Amino acid sequence: MHPNTYLQVRGYITQERYLKYKSLPQMESLLGFQQGRLKEGAIVAVLDQMPAKSGFELAGYSQMAEHKIPKDFTKGLDTNKLKEILIKEVFTLTGEKRLVKVLPFSKHKVNLSNDLQYPPGQGIPQWKLSDTLFARVVAVVKPGQVYF
Repeated sequence: MHPNTYLQVRGYITQERYLKYKSLPQMESLLGFQQGRLKEGAIVAVLDQMPAKSGFELAGYSQMAEHKIPKDFTKGLDTNKLKEILIKEVFTLTGEKRLVKVLPFSKHKVNLSNDLQYPPGQGIPQWKLSDTLFARVVAVVKPGQVYF
């Protein structure tokens, strides 16, 4: 995989500013990946299109993995209004706040529990893309490197 390659992505995204100038172990800790998950490296891709209101889910912060989030955690909230605010005021495709997807070289292991693979992260904002969107590779981070 090379920079400027286009991919289709879905799943968890965050803002670039939380990952910029971070090593792979730091990124693991921030995102809530099992220690060593990024030891082989990772791809960082920036979204090329803005998610639609119906194309993503609220996912809180990375200190709580998806399998730990109560199903009714948004009960009583106007999620449509929250999504509108995010799209208008938070989401961007440029600058340090642009939306990024981290793709570990090491894939999810079906034989390991989610508790082991996705421990609490350090609490950076995250959203879950339910739609598949185009993203452009901006970095292939290899062991010993930092993302910048």
